[in-house]
Amino acid sequence: MFRYVLFLSFFFVSSLLLAQDRETFHGAKTAFRPLSIGDTVPDFRLYHLLNYQQKEVTLATFRGKAIIIDFWATFCQPCIAHFPELQSIQARYQQDLQIITVTNDSLNKVIKLFDNIRYQGLKLITVTNGGDQLNDSLFYAFAHQYIPHYIWIDKAGAVKAITGKESLTDGNVATLINGGDFLNASARKKDTMIREHPAMFAYQETGIAEKMMLNDSISGLLAYSMLTGYNRNYAPSSAIDCFGIYAERRMRLWNLPLSTMLRFAYGKISTDPREQELISMPRTFFNVRDPDILRKLTVNFEAPPDSTEDMYCYDLIIAGKGIRLLQERMKKDLYSYFGVKAVPVRKKVACYVLEIKDSMLIKTKGGDAAKDGNIYYLKLKNMPFSKLVDHIRSYNEGSKSGFYRGIESGIIEDHTGFSSPIDISISARMNDIPALKVALEKYGINLRESEQMVETYLFEN
Repeated sequence: MFRYVLFLSFFFVSSLLLAQDRETFHGAKTAFRPLSIGDTVPDFRLYHLLNYQQKEVTLATFRGKAIIIDFWATFCQPCIAHFPELQSIQARYQQDLQIITVTNDSLNKVIKLFDNIRYQGLKLITVTNGGDQLNDSLFYAFAHQYIPHYIWIDKAGAVKAITGKESLTDGNVATLINGGDFLNASARKKDTMIREHPAMFAYQETGIAEKMMLNDSISGLLAYSMLTGYNRNYAPSSAIDCFGIYAERRMRLWNLPLSTMLRFAYGKISTDPREQELISMPRTFFNVRDPDILRKLTVNFEAPPDSTEDMYCYDLIIAGKGIRLLQERMKKDLYSYFGVKAVPVRKKVACYVLEIKDSMLIKTKGGDAAKDGNIYYLKLKNMPFSKLVDHIRSYNEGSKSGFYRGIESGIIEDHTGFSSPIDISISARMNDIPALKVALEKYGINLRESEQMVETYLFEN
């Protein structure tokens, strides 16, 4: 059981990854050692395949092609959002490249996901967990902490690069196919490690600050907080402890810019640690006199930064218990460290407005409450209308990494005044506004452009 819920704030790809349900790793014995760049990849046998004519196959089947292995999970929204891009790359280079996606999620869970997004036409070969640990050797050979995680294998069967999403470009794919060298091949060399099972998202502990921030077994501390600079060993992420002596008493953030830390501190509070919601970037504005602080707040993180001087790690333990108390203490700390606070203000902006034309089309038929969805679909049964609004927001204004830019910022306002439970099943890419409009109209819901006074946050010092 994990002691905390991990949030991977990949602001480079404009999304927030919420690590929710994880499959159990069994630590099965394996004859394969961890592989590094330059190593020859063994002829792994892959089991429990989807989107392939056979249920199992060896890598030798794809001899003569370059291979990209994509490690992902059903809880990883950025992973799923990039499937169409992978599909497009596979189609363009089908004679010379084979993309294989690998997940430790159960076969049934992945089948359910694919059934719901089949309208996207995704046909990527996928390796799943059949419950028998037959694919564990892949996780040992390519140990990793963060996903999506890509292994680049050339036509000769050698590992050419181990990277994240940022390296998935046509140029790098062509380099792989043509046998060239990767300039950033070592970008994730520190992402590998050995534990009982290397895919368990564990953390190394090196320096003193790290040993504090990454130690789940600290005891005897009533309260403390610590701010440090960038640590190159870890992805931008955050965590709230869910179990143990520091359940809802401890939060940690790694390698985040000041603006993200503030949006976290002033964000929407939920009783479920997995559902903490940051203030969206388009709803943040500034009244800051200190030019250095303003630069820290407005530095552009839409792409990997050239400098890491404006990224921070933060660890907090409080004497009380509760996410609201954690956030309130974090607000005080950030004001103490940087002299910045956020004030809610009403501001007129271009936005999209939700309205209901016929509520009978979404009236629930009752039954057990259930929610299932991602960027490609949403199914609600006997759930509050607000869950629909939250889901649409998360993939529009909630996924933006830039500040307010008019209607393209995708700010969503709920003008329905409707709070009753609903049933709804939408198949549309949530950030494709025209497609989403069509899908909502079937349920008597209108989504239109407008200018409205909305709640925003003014960061000031």
